[in-house]
Amino acid sequence: MTVRLEVAPAAPVPADSTRSLADLRVAEALGHEAAVLIADGGIQAVPMRMPPGAWALLVTAADRRAANGEVVLFAGQWCEHEYPASGCDGDLVLRLAPPATTDADDAVAVRLALADHGRWMPAGMWPRLGGDWPAVVAPAAAAIMGSYIDAAEADPPAPRPMRVFGNRSVARVGVRDLLDAGLLDAGDELVYRRPGLGVHRTGQVTAQGMLRLDDGRLFTTPSAATTALGSPHQNGWAFWCRARDGRTLLDLRNEYRSTMDGRRAAG
Repeated sequence: MTVRLEVAPAAPVPADSTRSLADLRVAEALGHEAAVLIADGGIQAVPMRMPPGAWALLVTAADRRAANGEVVLFAGQWCEHEYPASGCDGDLVLRLAPPATTDADDAVAVRLALADHGRWMPAGMWPRLGGDWPAVVAPAAAAIMGSYIDAAEADPPAPRPMRVFGNRSVARVGVRDLLDAGLLDAGDELVYRRPGLGVHRTGQVTAQGMLRLDDGRLFTTPSAATTALGSPHQNGWAFWCRARDGRTLLDLRNEYRSTMDGRRAAG
């Protein structure tokens, strides 16, 4: 589940920026609820602690220039409640805390965690950073996302992997689960837009729970499809939208998880 949390900018937008934050949200296909930390290479907002009611920031984009690796977009969605890593392999979350040695407001400890095989695995830790922490953390986030996402063209899908931890069975939640739950229909059109990059592509959900691009290529995950389109540092669940109503696959996945959690609680 995600919640819109407003964070006031603590640093001015660079003077040479030609796009307002509203324009950038449209150009980069970011929802109103997205927290934009870096845009066009400049730091936009610098939260130094978790906003009230937030558990973590789900990193959705850490785009870098191909030429020099500069991060030009670092964005995410504040998550109101902690959610289990099971079923969300590849999700990268960020948490802020006071440094261990001081409670000064001008310093922050930053931690990254990656959902991998049903567990939140430590992915990076900076014990004390200043107000420029997004510029420090963003390259690491981009590297983690880029290395984790497999952009290879998919073979026909194998049975969904099931892993056991203790007495728990953990299955990765995929597009096929959304199909089985009735949240997606086979043949549903999906849209990936990045107007700022001149990208507008479509895909289709197959009966097997794969994503078929408009050029015919098949992928098992939304993130693999975004990587194939030149965006290797994005959570594809947040950027692929269902054409008929504009809902993102991330929103549908959250609804699926909430439904499953409710059924388990009722049982």
